Amino acid sequence: MPKGKHLHRRDFLRGSVGIGCLAMVPSCGGVRKEGNPLAVGEMPAGQPETLPVLDDFHPRVAGAWVPRGSVDSSYPLYRKAVEAATDFAWLSRGDRVLIKLALNSGNPFPATTDPWSLWCMVKLLREKGAGEILVGDQSGVQSVHWTRTDRRGRSRDLCRRAGLLRIIDETGATPCFFEERGYDAYNPVTLPPGSHWGEPFWVTNALDEADHLIYLSRTSSHVMGDITSGFKLGVGLLREDSRLEFHKGGRDFYAMYEEVNAAPPVASKLRLAVCSGRKVLSNLGPDDGHVSEPDHGLVFASEDLLAHELLSYAWLQWNREFATPEYSNGTTGRLTRMRSTINRLFVWYVWRSRRGGGAPALPLWQAGNIHDHPAVVNHLLRKGGRPAALQWEQVNRGPDQSVVDNLEARLRA
Repeated sequence: MPKGKHLHRRDFLRGSVGIGCLAMVPSCGGVRKEGNPLAVGEMPAGQPETLPVLDDFHPRVAGAWVPRGSVDSSYPLYRKAVEAATDFAWLSRGDRVLIKLALNSGNPFPATTDPWSLWCMVKLLREKGAGEILVGDQSGVQSVHWTRTDRRGRSRDLCRRAGLLRIIDETGATPCFFEERGYDAYNPVTLPPGSHWGEPFWVTNALDEADHLIYLSRTSSHVMGDITSGFKLGVGLLREDSRLEFHKGGRDFYAMYEEVNAAPPVASKLRLAVCSGRKVLSNLGPDDGHVSEPDHGLVFASEDLLAHELLSYAWLQWNREFATPEYSNGTTGRLTRMRSTINRLFVWYVWRSRRGGGAPALPLWQAGNIHDHPAVVNHLLRKGGRPAALQWEQVNRGPDQSVVDNLEARLRA
């Protein structure tokens, strides 16, 4: 690549696909059909169905159906959904809140957080008595890569391109882009024995300055993780060297990004996850792909990351099946089989070293039962069991009942 030129993720993936196709030819006959879980030996010890049911574990998620084109009048629905998910007892007047965006790139929603959702959340927090509201992220390392000695890209610029910085300014919130605080503005975290992190990882010290943390996610496909929503949002809190470590995690890739949310500086302050699924990036991802926009979008909130993740995944699956052209949706499965090659090329490109070639293979996960996704499985293993029930409250009537039935069936599976 000529010096000074920037490779867009879309172009990077196109190149990866070309090389990946060659790499996978000998094993095409052995690719498992969609719907199967990980192959024997690839899943972490323990399967969801073998875990005990926790009688006192009833995670809740509340959602509102937002008619397409109605955002100008839909703040009351947003507020109703969030208030059904939390009573805000955790928020005292004047408390400082950090809103963590999904800002992997500068592409517009649903590749990044919905600006309407950000506007609604800041408004709601003001009404509830919050003090300073910090809003920000540290974008994906392909676009923003700040090391101790080199800097490439700025999250602030991507936030502006995505239409989110304007909302921050208009609402009087405080922009907070983690890399701008300096390479040493991160704290080491060591997880308890049994985690998949072999060494401490580094999280932004912006968490030290906030009383509460809110995730403001989107529902999107991810070429390596299959989904990016709540669990993976914690990656934006990491310094670039820690991001390298989980990209080198091989079969632990999914567990490592899920466990970021278990870090004490994160878990002790994470109060709420709110997702706007008015639009869905239903294939490829995380920055480009087919954008589906159903007649009724789904906006939902939960104090529990598992409940948030499962409903988001069910909504992604519905959009793939019913709101994505068949010719377009087919790319998801093909790229899924190349994820190890794509990851190695990604590590090589971002960190400009041979370390990418040594990255272990990622498990061949293809979407089926949403409860079998390796990040979900790891969460359940850490929890020590399965929920007795997942409670989904809908605060208004929405689309045809068949849509609701489809989502409920996926949540029960």
